[in-house]
Order: sequence, then structure tokens, then C-alpha cells
Amino acid sequence: MAGAKGQRRCPACGKSFRARNRVHVFCSRETCKAARRAGYMKRYMSGWKKKHPNYWKTERQRDYMKQWRESHPDYFKGWRDRAKRRSRAR
Repeated sequence: MAGAKGQRRCPACGKSFRARNRVHVFCSRETCKAARRAGYMKRYMSGWKKKHPNYWKTERQRDYMKQWRESHPDYFKGWRDRAKRRSRAR
């Protein structure tokens, strides 16, 4: 603990903050949120890669994905825009 009751120290920036609950580990600063997300994705993707070792390995699969992305240039832009709208709605 970082001293006072309910206080914790953020592992990313080292500053103390008041935790909402026992699961709340990182503070709410943007850099700390990014560190939390990066850690989660690192853990998640390491398990995912072990479960799917041959995902997109062949040249044919990579060519297919490249061709699909070229033929749908606005797909990911639209997805990001929808994600922004969803996050603002919360």
C-alpha cells in the first residue's frame, strides 16, 4: 500500500492514487492507461499465439490478406470511427 487507507501506487508512473476497488491497479492518466492496455495485450496475445501457431503463415494467406485490405481501404477507418462513437457513448 502507498500509505493511507485505500491508496495504491501506480506501477506505471509510481504516483499514489485512490483505488476504486481491489482490482483497480493503475491510475487514470493516459500514459498509465496505455501501459495497462499494453500489458493486457501482451499477455492475451502470447496465449493466443500459442493456441494458433500457424495463423497467416503461408505466402498465399498473406497475399490474400494484403489483397483484401487493398480492395477494402476504408474498412479499418470505419471500424475505428465506430469504436470512437461507442467509447463516447459510455
